[in-house]
Amino acid sequence: MAQFYRAVMAASAMLASLAAPGQVADKPRTYALVGAIGSRFEVMHAEQQTGSHIPAFHRAAYAVGGNMLNRLALQGLDQAVARYEPESRRVYLSTTPARPDIELVIAELRKVDRVGWDRIMVALPAYKFHDEPGLATRMRGFGLLAQPLCQSDSSIRPDRIGSCNHGFGPPSGPMALTPKGEEIAANTFVAPFAYVEIFTLDPKTLAVLDRSANYGHRKLTDETAKLDGIISGANSEFLARQIVEVVQTSTAEAMANGILKGNVDVREKGPVNPGR
Repeated sequence: MAQFYRAVMAASAMLASLAAPGQVADKPRTYALVGAIGSRFEVMHAEQQTGSHIPAFHRAAYAVGGNMLNRLALQGLDQAVARYEPESRRVYLSTTPARPDIELVIAELRKVDRVGWDRIMVALPAYKFHDEPGLATRMRGFGLLAQPLCQSDSSIRPDRIGSCNHGFGPPSGPMALTPKGEEIAANTFVAPFAYVEIFTLDPKTLAVLDRSANYGHRKLTDETAKLDGIISGANSEFLARQIVEVVQTSTAEAMANGILKGNVDVREKGPVNPGR
């Protein structure tokens, strides 16, 4: 466990160099992009419970400094808008609300001069009860999950002999990415995750026009199909880069899923209850 947390801290220390702000295009149409993820980065580690087949997850929360998580989310928002409307102008803002609530973000936006903005896009942490094998049942926001318990696919396909109870068998779990860029079957893995929800606001009224979420993660392992090589510290740069990519990709896809898909000119839908 201590080795895992040391690796997380080493990877976190490298995020700053990988989260440099992007270029802002000076074009007429203006999108205000708001990172409201905050600084909470959750670290989870699976542990087998005595007398139960359902693993427990030890959870710890770390504060990531330098406004890093908001900056990464802003990069994802910027990438999505640039993909659909490259000539647009983007304004970057960030806030750390007391809790992940769109109403708190809206209260802060009321204090800001919004003249000339065409749309406001706010990125907040999303929450989900997950049902994918190997992941925790409750996950929120940005973080890293370590799954050291064997995840043989024999639990999914009973017709196959898994490798968890057979030392001679090759790994037969889910596919995971290695530092060499290969995807291999791995019985254990580390998974950076980014659960993000995007709210589209009208700049004049601050009414919620639309919302969309994405629940992204990426399983990682080493060439021996074990997580040890990822959390040992030898691959800290690889781990940090994967965290950055997962956050940026998940944020961009959250926008593309329901807000910018097919037409960046979002139609007025009227207020939507944020609590729906």
